[in-house]
Amino acid sequence: MRNKQYLLSALFPVMLISCYHEVDLDEYRDKDGENILTINSLVCPDSSLQVSATKTYFFSDIHNDRTYVKDLNILVKVNEVGRGIMEYDKTRNLYISDIKIQSGDRVTISTEYSETFVSASDIMPDAASIEGVSVERQGPVSIYTNSDFIFTYGITFTDRPDEDNYYFLQWDAVERGKDIRMGERDFAHELVFQQLASQIHSTLPGWEPYSPYGLPFSDKGIDGKEHTIVVKEIVQMVKGSNEWRKTQMKRGFRLYAISKAYYDYLVSVLINQTGDKGLQGGMIDLGIADPVKVFSNIEGGVGILGCYTMAESEIDVMKIVGPFPTE
Repeated sequence: MRNKQYLLSALFPVMLISCYHEVDLDEYRDKDGENILTINSLVCPDSSLQVSATKTYFFSDIHNDRTYVKDLNILVKVNEVGRGIMEYDKTRNLYISDIKIQSGDRVTISTEYSETFVSASDIMPDAASIEGVSVERQGPVSIYTNSDFIFTYGITFTDRPDEDNYYFLQWDAVERGKDIRMGERDFAHELVFQQLASQIHSTLPGWEPYSPYGLPFSDKGIDGKEHTIVVKEIVQMVKGSNEWRKTQMKRGFRLYAISKAYYDYLVSVLINQTGDKGLQGGMIDLGIADPVKVFSNIEGGVGILGCYTMAESEIDVMKIVGPFPTE
């Protein structure tokens, strides 16, 4: 607590002596910047290839919607072999190709925009496999209320040896309304997410592995091994609520194998988040920590071409640990 008090004391003078200076933002407009193409595409083996192409905008301009670029000739190559030009779908504002990219394939897209050659390439990773999911329940305990429960999940998989691999873990309720409501996800006690925190600390000290959805991780520390990821979920069972009447608590677990480019992009997004519950977001907002450029693998433009595969597993927690204790 003392450390927090000292830090806040140090911040107050910074805020109190802040002054204002008028800046003409139009002086910073760059015509070249207005002609940058933004390409975004997330590719998986189960879906056709889809690409979004939009124009950039000056950060202070009012933009109620994206400005789509609809007249591009986007060439697709798979393993350096040309596979044709993508078609533009006006109803979805996407460029579409029926080509499906498989594990190990290198996909390349390229086009020309405003006399600039724009291209990107990525490799589809091999799929991971969830070998088992275990769960234990603790509670009731007092965290937010006097009737909170902690569920500890173990998700077991085997990392492929002798290569750098990257993943993303997410889990959620399966049948909303029928399932016990999804609680708060806790990633903080798991090795792979502690390794993620160590990586981010080099840029943003103090970051903790938290997300209301899911987090990426690498195989650092688990290379080639069978590993059980241990994460927790804090469920608030407020007395008298309808949650006590529910008879199922299904949870769907998704383990994505993601490309290095997609991993780098997700990490850069985490570093730049300013709306999270940690101190780092406020430090960026105050100008104490510098934001980091969001990763892009688009040559001649900005955005991300990322590949992923997905493994799924589902359990009904209440069938494993039984109903919630009433006392």
